[in-house]
Amino acid sequence: MPANIRETKIGFGYKKQTDLSTPNVSGDLWSLTKTNAALATVTLNTENDAADLGKGHEFATQVFKSHWDVSGSIEKFLTSEIAAWAFVFGLGGRTKSGTPPAITYTCTPQDPVTGGIELPAFSFVEQIRPGASAVLDRMAVGCVIEDFTITIGSGPGRANSRIAIHFAGSGKLVEPSGITLPAGTTEHLLPGASAQVTINGVDYVTSRNLVSLELGFKNNLRLDSGFYPGSGTQDGAAIRGRMEFGDREASLKFVARFEHGSTELTKLRNQTTGTAVVGLQGDLISGSDYHSLEVSFHKVAFRTAVVGDTDGIVTIEVECTPLWDATNGLLTAVAKTTQDNIG
Repeated sequence: MPANIRETKIGFGYKKQTDLSTPNVSGDLWSLTKTNAALATVTLNTENDAADLGKGHEFATQVFKSHWDVSGSIEKFLTSEIAAWAFVFGLGGRTKSGTPPAITYTCTPQDPVTGGIELPAFSFVEQIRPGASAVLDRMAVGCVIEDFTITIGSGPGRANSRIAIHFAGSGKLVEPSGITLPAGTTEHLLPGASAQVTINGVDYVTSRNLVSLELGFKNNLRLDSGFYPGSGTQDGAAIRGRMEFGDREASLKFVARFEHGSTELTKLRNQTTGTAVVGLQGDLISGSDYHSLEVSFHKVAFRTAVVGDTDGIVTIEVECTPLWDATNGLLTAVAKTTQDNIG
């Protein structure tokens, strides 16, 4: 019988793999929902002998297996659970504090000197009718986060705070996965209406001028260098033996209402620098602890500031340049949730 894409179930490691080639076991996986229908892309790349000399013509006569590529994305309404996971696996530098039920993850970009340039890896499972009549049942092993983007917008409903995560895999697959996915994890929303945003000396929530905001981090993975002599093979095609980040990038941009006294253009001209702090809060965990996140860019300057309009209201769209601060570094991302042992 045909399968509906809504039958898809996913799970991925909330604990990191012990190494790139060793998959997560069932107890180290959680099962979350997502909003995008796209399945992971699993590609067996091939090449042919069309350019080889000695055949007497320019046409291919043979096809050869080259290498495996795995990539995918997770798009969701923003919750404390997925925010903590994205910070831990996407930034790499992790400190856990607190005791259940309130666990705090404080994350910074991984220090190459002390932590190397390989990010924590996880396994990603996709299943449609697993079992004897499975339509799809596979596990991608050795996945790492390429980038994540958090978007806060105007309007009602869950869509006013979202996260998009892209990941790449080593190419190693386990089919069938052999995994029984756990029951779905209960998640806790971080609504856009709870946002607290201060950028370069201006509290945009108190002024009631913030329209939208987007922040992100990109690892620029060194995918080609993951193939090397001895990196490994699967079904006669190469898989990656390392998943290392390249020149990493942080990003921050926002749209605000522009009115008399707005300072964005002046700060752009003067290249004024300051901090940028973005916070969201959800339900109470216990005592004074709430499901929450806070991302602090320790030093930003305005790269561009363009006056336009949003729904007929004059606005300014500002793109920031996150800068390295000599004392505090680039950024610190903190998430508080009830899920223990992430990463």
